[in-house]
Amino acid sequence: MLIVSGEFGANESLNGFSRAVVVSGAKVIVFNSLGGNVGGAIRLGRMIRAAGLDTLQVAQLQCASACSLAFLGGIHRIAEPSSIGIHRAFLKPADGMSTEEAKARVQLGTAAIISYVVEMGVDPKLIELASSYGKHDIRYLSASEMAELRVTNAAANQSPANTSQVSTGPNSAPVSAPAPDAGQQPESIAVAFVRDLIEHHGDNDDFALAQAQASYAPTVDYYGKLTNLRSIIQGKKNYYQRWPERGNSIRNDSIMVTCANDRCKVSGVYDWIVRSPSIHKQEKGVANFSYTISIGPYPKIIAETGSVQR
Repeated sequence: MLIVSGEFGANESLNGFSRAVVVSGAKVIVFNSLGGNVGGAIRLGRMIRAAGLDTLQVAQLQCASACSLAFLGGIHRIAEPSSIGIHRAFLKPADGMSTEEAKARVQLGTAAIISYVVEMGVDPKLIELASSYGKHDIRYLSASEMAELRVTNAAANQSPANTSQVSTGPNSAPVSAPAPDAGQQPESIAVAFVRDLIEHHGDNDDFALAQAQASYAPTVDYYGKLTNLRSIIQGKKNYYQRWPERGNSIRNDSIMVTCANDRCKVSGVYDWIVRSPSIHKQEKGVANFSYTISIGPYPKIIAETGSVQR
């Protein structure tokens, strides 16, 4: 059991979490955090899920604000009443942005949070509830609310967690947060990252665009041409408008991944189908994909290519 304590930072290295999990053999993550950066918390949650860990929250500690998002990463999630606190996410626009740019950024950020919550198997009504509480007005969830919203999803006997094992003393192995680092983890992180991108391609347009915005580097070797992120997002937006209904499914036996020097290349094959009800048109086929990803605290796509087989 490991305790993740402190504030989630925007740009901190997250390697300590990976090392601590490997060294300790921990299966359960406990939190002692009042929140911090939303992006950092979501990255931690995805790392917890990829590592197959459970999460546990006890009343004598706190997991509030952005920490609640990290908690959702657990495979099995157990929390005592009033141990998880939520409120509206505060997404600060960058300096120098116009009002319209700031509004768009906040909308994309909110969509990314909702997409993550759905990805973790949690009812998106959680974000609706959180949005009704201001930044300084934390709402702690009851046991019944957590079960109904699927914030918790397991009984105590389904998880190796045991609340009597939790200690807040110096031997409780506090760490600050995660990142791909040890053993085969970069390969599994890269595959999960690409699978999530491709198979959520058909989600609500706002969710899909928010995910793409967060997944690509500022400049990408995009089908053999250096392309900036703005152009990539615009291209995807045009595609989503043309084909409002989309579905992709990766063929598991086709996936190949190699990693070296903090870069991973993931390739494979997926089946796709697109529809446009307004023009009564449908197309489907099979496509190859190849992504090169920079692995680190902020995994980013730095190269992409592919082709339609049929």
